[in-house]
Amino acid sequence: MYVIIISIFLVVIILFWETILTLVKTMTDSSLQNGYLWFFSLLIINLLLVSITVGYYYYLNNQTGTDGLPGDAGFTGQEGDQCMFTTPNGGCAS
Repeated sequence: MYVIIISIFLVVIILFWETILTLVKTMTDSSLQNGYLWFFSLLIINLLLVSITVGYYYYLNNQTGTDGLPGDAGFTGQEGDQCMFTTPNGGCAS
């Protein structure tokens, strides 16, 4: 699970690298373009997060689960003879 999260994080950084650099450069500038850039960047990030959340929710809802409670366990079978797997095709050798 951590590999997936780290991979998604790295992909987002790679995709938005130019935007991140522009944001860092314009943070010291006090013009109105700075505010517009922050607004659209946060809007895009939030839309991405909402779409991932909604997609995951629909993915979980469309998964088929068990139809009901599992039944009682039956009797165990008889023990068989021990098998040695020595033949090339995986058969039992006596």
